[in-house]
Amino acid sequence: MRPARCAAVLLPALSVLLTPFASAAPVEPEPMLAYRVKRGDTLIALSQKVFVDARAWREIARLNRLPDPNRIRPDQTLRVPVRLMRASALPAALASTVGEVRANDAPVQAGDTLAEGQRLETAANASAVLTLADGSRVRMPPSSLAEIVASRAYGVAPSDAALAASNGAFAGALRMLRGSLEVLASKVRRAAPLEVSTPTAVIGVRGTHYRVTLDEQDGTTHSEVLDGRVRVETASRQDGTELAAGFGAAVGARSARPNATPLLAAPDLAAMPERFERPLVRFALPSERDTVRVQVAADPGFEKVFDDVRVMAGSDVRLAGLEDGRWHLRARRIDAAGIEGYDAARAFELKARPEPPASTTPRAGGKQSVGPVEFGWAPNVAAASARLQVARDAAFTDLVVERDDLGGNRTRVDLDTAGSYHWRLASTRADGDRGPFGDPLRFELRALPEPPRGGLAEDGKAIVLSWGGRPEDTQHVELARDPDFREIVAQDDLAGPQWTVPRPSRSGSYFFRYRSIEADGYVGPYSATLLIDVPTDWRWLWLFAPLILAL
Repeated sequence: MRPARCAAVLLPALSVLLTPFASAAPVEPEPMLAYRVKRGDTLIALSQKVFVDARAWREIARLNRLPDPNRIRPDQTLRVPVRLMRASALPAALASTVGEVRANDAPVQAGDTLAEGQRLETAANASAVLTLADGSRVRMPPSSLAEIVASRAYGVAPSDAALAASNGAFAGALRMLRGSLEVLASKVRRAAPLEVSTPTAVIGVRGTHYRVTLDEQDGTTHSEVLDGRVRVETASRQDGTELAAGFGAAVGARSARPNATPLLAAPDLAAMPERFERPLVRFALPSERDTVRVQVAADPGFEKVFDDVRVMAGSDVRLAGLEDGRWHLRARRIDAAGIEGYDAARAFELKARPEPPASTTPRAGGKQSVGPVEFGWAPNVAAASARLQVARDAAFTDLVVERDDLGGNRTRVDLDTAGSYHWRLASTRADGDRGPFGDPLRFELRALPEPPRGGLAEDGKAIVLSWGGRPEDTQHVELARDPDFREIVAQDDLAGPQWTVPRPSRSGSYFFRYRSIEADGYVGPYSATLLIDVPTDWRWLWLFAPLILAL
């Protein structure tokens, strides 16, 4: 929009926007500016460079009751209606941008300027800070859209406009169309309050720190004052209220006078860790009974906001897409009317990369016998090697194995003591940057089976065997003619660690082994093999004894 056309459109609106801050009268006085006369000024000369046209000096002389319109003194102050002051549009500057930020659908970045009539939009996971000509800063969190309605200095030549803005001849106005804004209005004298309007409310200030949020579903405007005072009015300006620091108000499409509501206290972030080692930052707010708004920024001033989420009561905070580094988080409660409370802030460290390898073996809860244990994993392609730790406790204070610079995807470790073990892996980049350990896995090592005992019974009629074993385990037993157990002559599944089998009819060497089967299906290794000699049974010869004696 060209400056001349912009002025023609905006100046009638400014007669409304530039109302005095504290006035609440049904018919408000015409907004005025103070002009300080400089050496060499005359009303006619001012009409050519400061006032809107050559006829303005007559009305100004009459308004200020000048006895002689041709004589005005240096340092004299003239009251001039805003409508008679020439305006110079001033750009607003982008102090910072994060992520995708666009102005009138074109990408912009820090250092770019915006003019009256332009719309500034932040995408999800993006934010921007807009600096107005009077030094005020407007923070736009993710998913917000606002328009610069007015940004101009009055009563000066365009070359002096920037100076005039800092000296009080500035008027600014923003229209919020989506999301929220956080305004830090500079504490300088202005031609009119800095205003933020929405479809349902108008919020005006002279110097303060406040927030404005527009609910997209029902159009309600919420405003909270953190410093100074703010006047909140309905969009029709038929009613309004002043909010002091520590109060907020909600204004709907059909609201009457906005009610001042005390801001909720800051939430408790004591449960939030100081360090996170997973790409998804996640933690609970166990004491919260309200919805909480959470923002994450790269700076403690929260001008570079990367994420902005609302967390329902009872839900975990979940933040995704953050890079490793130092971050700042702030959270504030939201009451039933949608008014946001005071901030609680915490810094945290994210160190999640390089991500640990994916563990494969031994699986969680797995069991095997003492001896060689093979550890396997799927390597992280962004890392050069892996680190392995094996411990007897879940806190990894009692380490039994620690190996660095492991290449490939597996390694073998001899563990000769039965018991419960925990293991975990981490990745290391080629430059030596070490990532965090992954989630630990637990596995069990069972002692090797005790050698079996026994052999042929004293009466020679059976083979009696026993061994050590847990009473809750099933025992699988085998008796064979060969040490490789290819020719099995007897086998069984028993409830206890003993077995009695009738004496084999054939003499010779027999071989016995067993293994335990636990209730969860784990099958242990076979025991050592027990050799059993079964001698020839000569007792049948007594049947022929009478015959032999008769001979």
